[in-house]
This record gives sequence, C-alpha cells and structure tokens, in this order.
Amino acid sequence: MAVYRCRVCGYIFDEEKEGKSIRDIDYCPRCKQPDDRFELVEETQDSNLTDSETQNNRS
Repeated sequence: MAVYRCRVCGYIFDEEKEGKSIRDIDYCPRCKQPDDRFELVEETQDSNLTDSETQNNRS
C-alpha cells in the first residue's frame, strides 16, 4: 500500500484508506486530471506482515 499526491491540486490518495490501488482510478477525484499526474509520497509497510516479522526486519 502507498500514498500518492496529485501534482495538480494536491489531493492525497491513500490506497489503504481508499481500499483500492492507484491503478484502479483513471483520474483525480478532485480535479479530474489523468492518473499519471499522481506522484508517490510514501510507501507503507505491507500490512500482511506479523508483528514478529516486523520486529525481525528491524534487527
């Protein structure tokens, strides 16, 4: 899951909160610009990892 920002209007698209991937949209919900106007803001950790796997990755 990741968070993207529209470079035109600043709309934040959070895949986890929206419940869908950025690839599932064709345009910005706010300004209607094409989806290629979105830039990656942050890559979130895979929510399928268990707590122990997350802790092991930090070691």
